[in-house]
Amino acid sequence: MLVEEFVVGSFRKAVRLQTNPQGWLYVVDEESNQIYAGHDIDSLSQSVGGYGWTSTTFDRPTGIATDGLNVYVSDYGNHRIQRFDRNLIYLSSLATRDTSINEARFGYPTGVALSQSGDLFVLDGENYRVLRFSQDARFQQTFGGTETGNRKITNPLKIVISHDNTIYVAEPTRILEFDYFGNLVNVLGEGVLKDVRSFCVTAASLVVLTKDSLIWYSRNGIAATSILTSSLITAEHLQDPRDLVVTGKRMLLLDSRRLHVFSIVAR
Repeated sequence: MLVEEFVVGSFRKAVRLQTNPQGWLYVVDEESNQIYAGHDIDSLSQSVGGYGWTSTTFDRPTGIATDGLNVYVSDYGNHRIQRFDRNLIYLSSLATRDTSINEARFGYPTGVALSQSGDLFVLDGENYRVLRFSQDARFQQTFGGTETGNRKITNPLKIVISHDNTIYVAEPTRILEFDYFGNLVNVLGEGVLKDVRSFCVTAASLVVLTKDSLIWYSRNGIAATSILTSSLITAEHLQDPRDLVVTGKRMLLLDSRRLHVFSIVAR
């Protein structure tokens, strides 16, 4: 059961959130082109962004990942990944759209993730695939494209890497599961899911957020339970749900305007 504790923020069109091991919280606002950060869940006192193509501005940020020291943001319209420190001080950029090496090329990135070893995974919205780069930004591999046959990535929304380095990619009607070498090993929710907005991975489950539901899957892909987001009791109306994170005994549920913080209470 989810019991709301409090509500944070006043965003224009928030789309993604992320936490780090030290308890920091990051929120991506796609419409204002801002990244917000705070050391506590109930405080987002730092920010970077605005519309543009300089090192500290964005053209539609779409995804975020952090290892506690670095923060990576996928900058959709500028075809790049921006790296900041945890205080949102700019460090470096990764852009390969104009490279002559076709396999290393990405554009319109829709998400970004980090493995346990620090490899950077980019969700390529232009070529519908995943690219892996080493910690020093060297291209390593690509997967999920045409070489995957009829199970190729077709409409990538978000990428998440679990603690055991399993790679998950969300599409509007399914979740694709890859091993660390890019081999497709499972497809979750195909023929059942619709209007997927996001998902998160815990030790025992995947929690999928759709336009109107929260659905729990076991790690082997079996749907366990679901609830309608309209059934959640909230102080502020939950509208246009966009992202979620489960951390400890809390669920952070982001809609386009606010962040709702829930306690997870055993029945």
